[in-house]
Formats: sequence, structure tokens, C-alpha cells
Amino acid sequence: MSRAEEMRVREAQETDASALSVFMIAQQQERCTPEYLRHWYFQGPVKGGAVMMGERNGRILGMATMTAHRFERMEASALVAMPQKVLTDASARGQGIFGKLYRASERACLDHGADFFLTVTNAASTPIFLGKFGYRRVDPPRMAVLLPLPGRPVSRVLVRAEVERSDPLRNGIWRMHKDAAYHQWRFIDHPLREYICLACELNGRPLGSIFLKRIRKKGVPVMLLLDMVPTAMELAPELLRAARKAAWQQRCLALLVLDQEDNRAAIAANGPAVHRSSNFNLLVKGEDEVHTAALASQHFELAFGDLDFF
Repeated sequence: MSRAEEMRVREAQETDASALSVFMIAQQQERCTPEYLRHWYFQGPVKGGAVMMGERNGRILGMATMTAHRFERMEASALVAMPQKVLTDASARGQGIFGKLYRASERACLDHGADFFLTVTNAASTPIFLGKFGYRRVDPPRMAVLLPLPGRPVSRVLVRAEVERSDPLRNGIWRMHKDAAYHQWRFIDHPLREYICLACELNGRPLGSIFLKRIRKKGVPVMLLLDMVPTAMELAPELLRAARKAAWQQRCLALLVLDQEDNRAAIAANGPAVHRSSNFNLLVKGEDEVHTAALASQHFELAFGDLDFF
């Protein structure tokens, strides 16, 4: 019997957050405080994800996590599990723990009702997901780079996601379903307090909400538009202008936006913009090879805020 087979694998509960935090911080995951883990993995508005942990003699050797989100495409709706972190303690690598924990998290999500899997992988894990776990590549989202706009947005800080939006475009594109509860959980109540959440207006008329994050790319300050929630689709250009002003106010050199059909007209109205690939490794997996191949031929649109690492 191998050491990996001796390892006990179980689904973590919210009460395991403190122990998981100690393990994750030891693996250079400094942001993974107990509060963050409880919020991100156990308190989201959509249930169906999984946190699997591997233990030997009471010691955590590894973990694999997935969150669950509702996606929509025309009249279809699917519960989509999104693999995130798979971590193995340095002392236990090379024992097959990575694969064992990942497969356990996949089985748990299927038991919870997942219809398929969607993930963005880094360079090291992409060959594993393609070669060992049966994923297929999907066309990655494109990105628009916009200049900041001088001025300050007419806005107030959101304390709850009360701004309603018009229905998004309905077509053959998969999009994450996001309502007020999602935005409250994802950005406003997030325990790390690293997001800028603004309700914007123009001449007294509500434009909608923007969710932003200031980061550095190669030492240069840039602003990410994590999500944009116009009260009506025709107001999206003005709402994007408010995001450009917020980037200026935060002394960023650019505003980065993932190019989606919902905001394409707004990007064009705010030109000039540089369009380029996001270089994300976007991968999908269905219930079998036929389903996976069908999903790989379909189109998925994401915002920066749909990805856990932002």
C-alpha cells in the first residue's frame, strides 16, 4: 500500500477553516485567513462546491477546492464547478496526492449536482488538466486596455448591491448568473477589503455599479474592471466612463476590461482601446468525452471578477 493510499481524504467543513488556513499559509497562500476561507468556500450564495482535504495521522498533507456558480446560455442553465487550488505539502509531493485530491473534489461536486467544470489554469497545471484530467481548451477571453479619463466619478461607496440591472443579452454564450446576492458576497462583504465598489450616477440618474481592483503589472499601477452592472444596457458607455475616471482618481495608467458582448459597445464608445488576448488558459470538462468536446466548441464570456485570483 502506497503512502498516498494510506492518506485519509474527506470533505472539509466550515469548522476546518482554521486548520486549513495554517496549512495554506505554510504553502505561501498568505491571503487564506480563516475568515477568508469561511467566506469564499462556505458562505457563497450558490451551493455545490467542495473543499477536499487529505490527512495522515492528523496532519494535513494536501487539499483541493472548487466553487460552484450558476451559468446561463439562451434558455439553458447549468451548475458549473470551478476548480481553484490544489495544494500538496512539500514533504508529500511525488506520492500521487495532487491527482487523488483533485479527483475527489470532482466526484464531490458531481454528487452535489454539478453539470460540468470550467477553470483557468496556470502554466504548470495546464498540461495536467489536459493530459490527466480530461479537460479541453476553450477560446480564452480577449481584453481591452483603456486610458484613464481625467476627473472623478459621481459615485458613492456601495454597502449593499441594491442597484438593479436590465437583463443581459441572450444568445448562445455561456455567462455566469450574477444577482445582488452574488455581488454582495463577491465584492462588498469580502473579508480582505481589497475592492473598490461604487454606485455611479450622471445628472442625478443612476448609471449602475462598478467593481474595481487596483493592481500592479510589472510594477505599473493599473485598474481592473472586475464587473460592471448598468441599470440599463444603453447606460453602459457612461458607466464605463465612470470606471475610467475611477482609474484616473486612483493614479492608474490603464483600465483593463475583459471584452464581452455585454460591454463591447461600451468599449467602442470609450475608444481608443487596445485589444489583445488575455492569455488565460481557459479549460472545460463535461460528464464524458462527447460532452466535453461539445462544450469546447461553445463560447464562454467571463469578467475579471468571475475568477477567484482577482
